[in-house]
Amino acid sequence: MAVTTAAAVRRLCAAGQVRSALAVLAHGVKFGDAALDVAACTALVHGCCRSGDVAEARRVFDVMPRLGVAPNEVTYTALIHGYFVNGHREMGLALFEETRRGGVEPNLYTYNCLIGEWCRTGEFERARLLFDEMPVKGVVRNVVSYNTLIAGLCRHGKLKDAVQLLEAMRREGIRPSMVTFNLLVDGYGKAGKMSNALHFFNQMKASGFLPSAVTYNTLITGFCRVRDIARAIRAFSDMKERGLAPTKVTYTILIDAFAKENEMTRAFEMLSEMEKTGLEVDVQSYGVLLHALCMEGRMMEARKLFQSMDSKGVKPNNVIYDMMIYGYGREGSSYKALRLMMEMRRIGLVPNIASYCLTIRLLCNEGKCQEAEALIDNMARAGLQTSESIHRVLLSARARLGNSTDAPFT
Repeated sequence: MAVTTAAAVRRLCAAGQVRSALAVLAHGVKFGDAALDVAACTALVHGCCRSGDVAEARRVFDVMPRLGVAPNEVTYTALIHGYFVNGHREMGLALFEETRRGGVEPNLYTYNCLIGEWCRTGEFERARLLFDEMPVKGVVRNVVSYNTLIAGLCRHGKLKDAVQLLEAMRREGIRPSMVTFNLLVDGYGKAGKMSNALHFFNQMKASGFLPSAVTYNTLITGFCRVRDIARAIRAFSDMKERGLAPTKVTYTILIDAFAKENEMTRAFEMLSEMEKTGLEVDVQSYGVLLHALCMEGRMMEARKLFQSMDSKGVKPNNVIYDMMIYGYGREGSSYKALRLMMEMRRIGLVPNIASYCLTIRLLCNEGKCQEAEALIDNMARAGLQTSESIHRVLLSARARLGNSTDAPFT
């Protein structure tokens, strides 16, 4: 019966049916046939963590000794990783120390998990200590160990250290992966050092890897960041010539780049090409174009594009509405901004504080105090904090209105 219970738990966890697996465990505990092996318990811990229920994972972990099953390094790693990905960092670190005190040696996956967490917060000295400890403890580092540390270094701009690690990786006889090169291309691209990014792009190809859409998107983003649109387009063309279909991300990057350069004709051409390829034009792509039009004060074109979204099956979100309100605010169209705010409320969206404040100020400047006061009340009902400055603007507008009303005829 015990073997059957363990097998049932493992099978249910593998199928993602964690609740059913927990029910089998509870039934076994109740009727005294809950003897499980460490693999079944670890599967339960992992399953609970994957579903976001780390409290339940911990309960299973804590009950293991009472069931005669000692957690092993895989069990500990599953729970530590669960704590990290679910935002319980300190509990994960405490469990790692508990692992060591309990005489359970960390395995490759434990080390990689901890290195990743220290890198995430930029604590590279701690990450490096663990990384250097691995061979001392007899744990053979793999490409993931190196990539995890390289990713952290690139993310925090420590590119020279990342390259030194690549060289150490090669000396250790570990072949860099496509991920390794993508990380370095991305890191140098974000730093605006495109000659270095191209160097690792070419190294990737020389190592026998075919650049992926992710690689090209990273390269194109880097060129756009340094405003080298010509080379971004060359990379885009090269991508297509190699038989790689540009993704939604590719087109959005280029649309954004053209919009920032105020080359709106080319931005719209890119949008049109995107639609012709059958890719879904999402709210982010529209947002890039609308932002550029609103910043340029081209509100007639912005309104036309905004209205076309519905016919394309794309629902404007808060960001889109707030952008349009900002655009109308810049041109002083208080009622157009107000209408959009009312429309937002009708469909269940809440304007942000900036949209409220901008529209209230516009209305006050135009002496429309009643509408401004109604918006302030609306703002409070939406749970947004009204500032003293907004109330002063309304008081000043009322005072001006009162003075103009009381002024004698001449």
